[in-house]
Amino acid sequence: MAIKKKNFKDIKAKFSKKASFKPDRFFDLGEAFLDATGIPGPAMGHINMFLGHTDTGKTTALVKTASDAQKKGILPVFIITEQKWDFSHAKLLGLECEESVDKETGEIEWDGFFLFNNDFHYIEQITDYINELIDAQDKGEVDYDLLFLWDSVGSVPCKMTFDGKGGKMHNASTLADKIGMGINQRITGSRKDTSKFTNTLLIVNQPWVELPDNPFGQPKIKAKGGESLWLNSTLVFLFGNQKNAGITKITATKDKRKVKFASRTKVSILKNHVNGLGYEDGKIMVTPHGFLKGKDQTEEKKSIEIYKEENATYWKEIIGSDGDYNLAVEDTGELF
Repeated sequence: MAIKKKNFKDIKAKFSKKASFKPDRFFDLGEAFLDATGIPGPAMGHINMFLGHTDTGKTTALVKTASDAQKKGILPVFIITEQKWDFSHAKLLGLECEESVDKETGEIEWDGFFLFNNDFHYIEQITDYINELIDAQDKGEVDYDLLFLWDSVGSVPCKMTFDGKGGKMHNASTLADKIGMGINQRITGSRKDTSKFTNTLLIVNQPWVELPDNPFGQPKIKAKGGESLWLNSTLVFLFGNQKNAGITKITATKDKRKVKFASRTKVSILKNHVNGLGYEDGKIMVTPHGFLKGKDQTEEKKSIEIYKEENATYWKEIIGSDGDYNLAVEDTGELF
């Protein structure tokens, strides 16, 4: 006797459910960044990672993201654990912030459309802080989309390690638990059409290279904090090389006085699970004011001349001249 199957349409109607998501949107880091990477910047409603060694342009990209967020009415939330933050530099890069002096203490404060917190000792404090803000958003106490900017994830331990009871494996486990099993769902879930707000997490991180077990194998790039950060990041930008910074410094010289003018760096898309697009071999120039195009020498020279003219007052204060100075690539001495 044959078993009578239930109507498949009824089963599908009862057990299938499809969520609808908002269209993909990106923060805009400028034409030079788009030209180098193939996409405007970090994706909204996702976990993004800026991966790279020191002085490769990660912080510049982070501040430019925050600056664009301000223009879009999205509240930047700075989570600073590396203690290298400089508001004066951030203002040069376009962040809207104003300096004031406390009349009673004499301390310098910076105000603007952003939240800033650098009072963290371990990972759990940071993830609790993120959840607290999203909870306040859910309750109607914070009426803005949120952009969390964590610089940087590799510079803070978990509570167990902080208390001297753990090591790197516990840090990775904590991140896997707090980010992978909690915050990731809250960030990516904000992309649903039913969500009033769209929240984004941008993590600055440093890479390290895992060597193969045999001499014929290929080294594998890793991110600090374990596999969970890599797995949960839907968009990963690599600044510089995998094994080292891989930057070229460009100096400005006037009357034997030499200062750093800019640096040339690579910027690539290592992972893009948003729209699958992006370049793996872009080049860009990093200045105190942001990014310049650096695809080839002709384009680089043109970008620099425009930049020098637009920021003549700044460079006159730094080097004593608004344009009459020599630029050279450190190491090769190649003049522009």
